[in-house]
Amino acid sequence: MMRFYTMVVEEKKMKLLLAEDDLKLGALVKSLLELSGFEVEWAKDGKETLDFIEEAAASSYDVIILDWMLPELSGIEICRLLRNPRKYNYQGGIIFLTARDGTDDCVTGLESGADDYLVKPFENKELIARVNALGRRKGRPFVDDIYTKAGLEMNSKTGTVSFDGKNLKLSRREFELFRLLFVNCGQIILRETIMDKVWIDNPDISPASLDAYIYILRRKIGKLSDRVQIRLVKGIGYVLEIEE
Repeated sequence: MMRFYTMVVEEKKMKLLLAEDDLKLGALVKSLLELSGFEVEWAKDGKETLDFIEEAAASSYDVIILDWMLPELSGIEICRLLRNPRKYNYQGGIIFLTARDGTDDCVTGLESGADDYLVKPFENKELIARVNALGRRKGRPFVDDIYTKAGLEMNSKTGTVSFDGKNLKLSRREFELFRLLFVNCGQIILRETIMDKVWIDNPDISPASLDAYIYILRRKIGKLSDRVQIRLVKGIGYVLEIEE
């Protein structure tokens, strides 16, 4: 008689690092994340955060959740160290969980290398959804594709944009935003369409966050070429234009 056996493979839990100095909030967030199925380590200041990262290796964390105003070392400083290719070169997801709710603060957080920015107080479901979305994207390669227009080259495999021998490396979200505008060069893209296409993993993205990303993208692309403009069409959306 033939016997058939079924092998049960336990799914590996996502591993998170939470950096939060508020003991009450930190305990609540850690408990929430663990109840949602994540493995969580909790650092209570900036120095302890780096200790965790160095002891476990940054790459062991799928997502790192940073408070901005940490003792010893700020979340912004930690984020920059994590993204520095000569330091930790961390490729996982980074979320700022902070009370700082200004547009300039959001821009600073994203420019430091964060993937997402969530303002306190927050909805529990939203935090879980954003962590899951970033975890799914960890290590996912870009589509192997090169698109060229008016001397500007976009490489989806490397996440770079090139012009006249100069290369510009964009973050994952910045690249997705640029790709949508660049491929549809000269066409107005509705705000709603941009948010649906670029933030497919986060349907609750705010218009202010989109504007912050556009601001960052304009500055970066401007350093590459002054022929490329991302223009606001008031009340409608954005359009990327290239001077011939």
